[in-house]
Amino acid sequence: MSIIGRPAAPFHQLQAARTTWLWVCDDPPPANLQAALGPAGRLRPVPANDTIERHIARACGVIIGATARGMTLRRISALLDQLERTDLLGLVLLDPALPGADRLTERVGPFVVADIDSSAEILAAHLESLRQIEPAIAHLRTELEQARSYGTISARTLSQLEEELRLAARLQRDFLPRTLPQVAPLKFGIMFRPVGWVSGDMYDVIRLDETHVGFYVADAVGHGMPAALLTMFLKRALPTKRIDADGYRLVAPDEAMAELNAAICEQDLSSCQFCSALYCLVDSATLEMTYARGGHPEGLLLRADGSLVELNAGGGLLGVFPEERYRLGRVKLSPGDRLVLYSDGAEAAFRASPSSSGHQEFVDAVLAVRHMPVETMSLQLAGLVDDRHRRNGPEDDITVLLLDIDAA
Repeated sequence: MSIIGRPAAPFHQLQAARTTWLWVCDDPPPANLQAALGPAGRLRPVPANDTIERHIARACGVIIGATARGMTLRRISALLDQLERTDLLGLVLLDPALPGADRLTERVGPFVVADIDSSAEILAAHLESLRQIEPAIAHLRTELEQARSYGTISARTLSQLEEELRLAARLQRDFLPRTLPQVAPLKFGIMFRPVGWVSGDMYDVIRLDETHVGFYVADAVGHGMPAALLTMFLKRALPTKRIDADGYRLVAPDEAMAELNAAICEQDLSSCQFCSALYCLVDSATLEMTYARGGHPEGLLLRADGSLVELNAGGGLLGVFPEERYRLGRVKLSPGDRLVLYSDGAEAAFRASPSSSGHQEFVDAVLAVRHMPVETMSLQLAGLVDDRHRRNGPEDDITVLLLDIDAA
């Protein structure tokens, strides 16, 4: 629920082989699309009344410009039918002024739909998501064709579909950081426990420059593949750094959350529309930290003197209201402090009774192990979860991100 972290990279950095996309439209492509592709990306124009299959050689995908001028819903549907007969995936850039545009967003197929006025960062995120899912989609196509040839889905096919879920889980894991950057005096630790093959939780820790580190925990509302796909979109859609000819500017957490919220609302998703997140930005030199929270559990700041502070700057769930604004919280960290960010699955895992939210029980568990090193603390919390849920396991994904300010 990187990046949320880094801005989406141009697509030419993400696909080293074929970089030519078919641009199926009689209008010229929008400038934001070329910016998303990057200087190495190529667009091959295809007239809207032509046949896609004739042009797919050496193309990596299809982009359909669903503009109000010169396009009809029937023509776009015919193009999507052609796309489904190829091995390519597609991106539909939809003009909201096109009559019947809302009906197009309800169609399911090997493509994603985005507003034609989406930013280059959002379009790059869509292109990256297509690149990531292309191998899985291709394999599933093969399996479904085999199932059709047998007239039923065999046990072997079911086993292979299960393997696809494992691959999806591996793909999502690839979106998570392999190592957590340690920038003295900051030291990070993590406990990440998905319930199923894939998780609706997402976290990241990103070193943004010599002294600044951005980090977050996000949680998509729901479970399974829809939630997991939303978390991967979040990773590419949250801006943390603006780079231009004069240098760069770090994006404040409240601004980053507002842009992420607008990006999710813009997608008008039919399932798993909402998520929560808590995003923090800390300067390792001054220990000044800013943060913003959108419908997410309050982070816990365990002070070196034994006191407890909750990061309570408010803000609504991401993906509900496009114009939602988020408060910017500020706090000064000190040597010996420990910060705990977590998803609501952590509270659910420590719930003492069905009527309890689990918040206080989780806080008590954290306080009981607060003096352990971050690596030991994360293992201890995982052990406590296992002890409490030996029979059926926890009911929700669990993420606990720890930050220590080294007292030395």
